[in-house]
Amino acid sequence: MNEVFVAVIAVACFLFLWAIFATYYCIRFARALLNITDSIEGALDILDDRYASISRILQIPIFYDSNEVKQVLADIGTSRNAILQVASMVGQIEEVTDGDI
Repeated sequence: MNEVFVAVIAVACFLFLWAIFATYYCIRFARALLNITDSIEGALDILDDRYASISRILQIPIFYDSNEVKQVLADIGTSRNAILQVASMVGQIEEVTDGDI
């Protein structure tokens, strides 16, 4: 009876220590994920602002027929579309992650 009691106490202590260890790392990883989520949301806000700014610039008519100016405007349009695509992909990743919870 005495050996069984010692074994039960030892197992209980081990499980208690394991629970503390697991809880610590769960909280640590949860905080890291929350920080990453906040960073992604901030980045998406910046991308949204830049997308709106570039869209306003592209709506201004140009009065110079230079091929270089037209190429720059085409590059700005491509960059605007790339910003939208990146924001969309990150938004889809967040939606899938939120949907799994």
